[in-house]
Amino acid sequence: MEKLFIDRAPQPIAPFSHACRVGDLVFITGQMPTVPETNEMLLGTFTEQTHRVMQNLAIVLEEVGSSFEYVVQSRVFITNMGHFDEVNQVYASYFQKPLPTRTCIGVTGLAGGADVEVDMIAWIPPKEGA
Repeated sequence: MEKLFIDRAPQPIAPFSHACRVGDLVFITGQMPTVPETNEMLLGTFTEQTHRVMQNLAIVLEEVGSSFEYVVQSRVFITNMGHFDEVNQVYASYFQKPLPTRTCIGVTGLAGGADVEVDMIAWIPPKEGA
């Protein structure tokens, strides 16, 4: 097992690693709409927050040698299910079909006042030539 800290990703405000690799799977900590360059929360619309969350996940996926193509499962947490369709539209735009498995959970609050958080499990394919 390898616990991973990603320098390019937003820095954790709590005690956790960005991801944990076990064999050819990576378990990615829930990403918030935090801007990596400033480490400040983007508290815009649900659309803006979802894009930032997915961009943060892309950073972690890339650093570990994976991509959205190899996501096996994700969980989406949102503070207002009235924005379910809006979040789904942005989320789906990062994937090609067929889509990974997913759970969406309505919550009463998220850290830092965010409205969207997403965590993932992804496969890390073998490197070409390996």
